[in-house]
Amino acid sequence: MQTLNALVIDASAEFLNKSQKLLLAAGFAVDLAKSGYQGLELARQKQYRLVCCSDDLPDIAGSEFCGQLRAIKGYDYAAVLIMAERDNARTLKQALLAGATDIFSKYDEQELSAYVRWLAQRETRQLSGRVLFIEDSRVLQAIIIDLLTDMGLDVDAYTFAEEAWDAFRGGDYDLVLTDIMLEGCMSGITLVRKIRRLREGYGYVPIIATSGFDNISRKIELFHLGVNDFVSKPIVREELRQRVFNHVTSYQNLRELRAQQNSLCSLAMLDELTQLFNRHALREFAGKYLGEAYRFERDLAMAVIDLDHFRAVNEQYGFVRGDQLLAELGNWLKRHLRDVDMIARWSGEEFVLLLPGCDANGAMALMQRMQKRLSRFKPASIHITVSVGIATLRHDRQESLNSLFEMADRAMYQAKMAGRNCIRVYQAEADTVLIETQD
Repeated sequence: MQTLNALVIDASAEFLNKSQKLLLAAGFAVDLAKSGYQGLELARQKQYRLVCCSDDLPDIAGSEFCGQLRAIKGYDYAAVLIMAERDNARTLKQALLAGATDIFSKYDEQELSAYVRWLAQRETRQLSGRVLFIEDSRVLQAIIIDLLTDMGLDVDAYTFAEEAWDAFRGGDYDLVLTDIMLEGCMSGITLVRKIRRLREGYGYVPIIATSGFDNISRKIELFHLGVNDFVSKPIVREELRQRVFNHVTSYQNLRELRAQQNSLCSLAMLDELTQLFNRHALREFAGKYLGEAYRFERDLAMAVIDLDHFRAVNEQYGFVRGDQLLAELGNWLKRHLRDVDMIARWSGEEFVLLLPGCDANGAMALMQRMQKRLSRFKPASIHITVSVGIATLRHDRQESLNSLFEMADRAMYQAKMAGRNCIRVYQAEADTVLIETQD
């Protein structure tokens, strides 16, 4: 694990001790100095990722210390914090102009603690992810590959955009890093345009464009095309590292959030026991089925399936076995229906099917085949039978899910009254007519 070194410079022993405890708790190895020149000497001997310096040193001003520290090799990108006794706009401005990263109050431990914890987490976090990298300069390609792999990323590198496009369509990437001017017939601009035209989620992968032409109109055009960032050549290693880190982590956090949202949506739409759609999902999707049936004058049928004597099953075998029966039956029903059909657990032992393209005869044929197969299936090793009611959409009336369900449910209860294990179709003239019975 990477060691993070911190240096604290202050004449106050009390502040030194307090800062040391805070930094140690955040995971830093801490050195202390009581004067600015002592701190500068330590900085020449050792590399520090974080330097906290008082604005009131006995031998040198805080802003002057920042300027001299930045002049030491390796301190271009170190975090340098000025710790102020009092809020002073002039002190802040001088410190920032001299190279300070930020200024903190000595008495706001909470703010300082939050910052150092964030810095420690950021510096020690090892990324994981996959980068599509396109660069036609072999030397620069090798340098950047070394940087990306050192960050923990897997890199697929190409010199031609055509090869990269083929790889992108077959891969799952967290970042695309591409030069704009490339060898071959496809430019980096064309590659960006092709990626952003994708309708799938992968079309939103972050893209960092690089170019030696630091032209403002070219940059604006690239942002219009959909790049997320632009890095001018020659590339500064630390700048690219931070940009890559930010884009990869943001994209991965977004994907995780979307996955959680999809999971929550699934939980809201699925019946926990049977893994079929629930009543809420049926209400959500029924509008699409009904709308298409009316718009294109297509047939639509609904079937209500109810297990016969399910209360007796629970009483004889127990509720655990009864739940097992429902779960196995739900899985069986999904496998024995058409892809276009929708099935949902309505309540208890009652299931509802939407059968697009089916009139009464078509729905009857489907239910007869299902009932015949079901007679050979024993969920939870228990023989079961079902009563089925069917209703069809009447195009001369404005049916809803509720009205269609009411008709199918009435037909199902007529099947129950007729002795169970049979199928009935609802008809308005005579309420219901027995069509078929299973022995």
